[in-house]
Amino acid sequence: MPPSSSKVAASKSENEKIPYVNRDYLLDTEYVVKVAKTLLTPIGIWPRDGDDSPRSVTIFWMRIVAVFSLMLCLLVPHFTWTFFKAEDLRKLMKIIAAMVFSSLAVLKYWNMIFTKKDIRACLETMEDHYRLVESEEARQIMLKNAKIGRLFTVAYLSLSYGGALPYHIIMPLLQPRVLRQSDNSSMIPLPYPSEYVFFIVEDPPLYQIVFVGQILISSIILTTNTGVYSLIACIVMHCCCLFEVTGHKLERLLDGRSYDKRAVRPDLVKRLVDIVDYHNEAIAYADTIENCLNIVMLSEMGGCTLIICFLEYGILQDLEDADYLGMMTYGVLMTSIFVNVFILSFIGDKVREQSELIGNSMYSIQWMDLPNDFALKNVKFIIARANQPTRLTAGKLFDLSLQGFCDVAKTSMAYLNFLRTLEIT
Repeated sequence: MPPSSSKVAASKSENEKIPYVNRDYLLDTEYVVKVAKTLLTPIGIWPRDGDDSPRSVTIFWMRIVAVFSLMLCLLVPHFTWTFFKAEDLRKLMKIIAAMVFSSLAVLKYWNMIFTKKDIRACLETMEDHYRLVESEEARQIMLKNAKIGRLFTVAYLSLSYGGALPYHIIMPLLQPRVLRQSDNSSMIPLPYPSEYVFFIVEDPPLYQIVFVGQILISSIILTTNTGVYSLIACIVMHCCCLFEVTGHKLERLLDGRSYDKRAVRPDLVKRLVDIVDYHNEAIAYADTIENCLNIVMLSEMGGCTLIICFLEYGILQDLEDADYLGMMTYGVLMTSIFVNVFILSFIGDKVREQSELIGNSMYSIQWMDLPNDFALKNVKFIIARANQPTRLTAGKLFDLSLQGFCDVAKTSMAYLNFLRTLEIT
């Protein structure tokens, strides 16, 4: 007796592979970018904020002008004082680190503006990857890398804000008072020594307003640095997961099946084509990151080298002066910068490593069970392509790698020795 139509349909549904659907792709994407989005949205440079309508563009540029004007209100008087009024060389050396840090924030701010469309495309592509993920195993690989990126971000944020709070608030309160020229009374020094050309800020309540304003604007600068760093960490770690998922797909290419070596089955060709397309997509994603952020990476590596040097100088000076709070503050700030450079170097090294592992994954499968012509042409091609790993660079001058982190540490110490030599002479 032939089976009923319902039984036939049931048997077909059991044999057919049900495609995986990630219904939580929006939550996954939000988890990846939550920290960066929280930091960058208030200062107007979150890439996915707004659209291309005239109203949205107008609001975007109004926020940019407002935030950048606040930055200039802090940095222009501070730079003016530094270059024209500073007389104490030791004090000047200790504040140069803050100047470099602020300059890096301005550069990152405008880089985010000019590369907004490309970075938005990266974030939209990331959302598509979570939406179209093919299995729960691949989704877990992606979330694992996202957690690593978020861990890096939280560590850097904790150290940065933990060092900036005493630097901008506590240390000025403990510094020697400065003399007010109008009535010879003393006042708390500003967090950023400044020269205001067009008006005098010594008299209250203007001085108190400027004092609080400098703290708030420095918080905007710190938020810019940490927010852009958080965005870099999350999209680069997502790039790592794309290569890792590609390797996972290669490992499951045969899926426990055996094939006739004299003929190539269409399903095998289709799976390999999907893998190659995914690999190319990972390479293209990395290239987009490289084109958007290589200048930021260069400025970050070079600027952090100088910052570490001057923070080390500040630690030595405070040690000589027995200023243990200042020494601890500079130590926390220096640690945060070291962590920053290390993580950038680590994720750059991770991208290269994961792209190289594609060749190992291809070689590790049972390729000898594949059809002869198929194995000869395709396996060799994939391994050869993986032998040219994807790299992230700093301004296309050198690769981001752990060796670069060691070079930053050594170079900062060389600069410190030079400064100490100048001080002695």
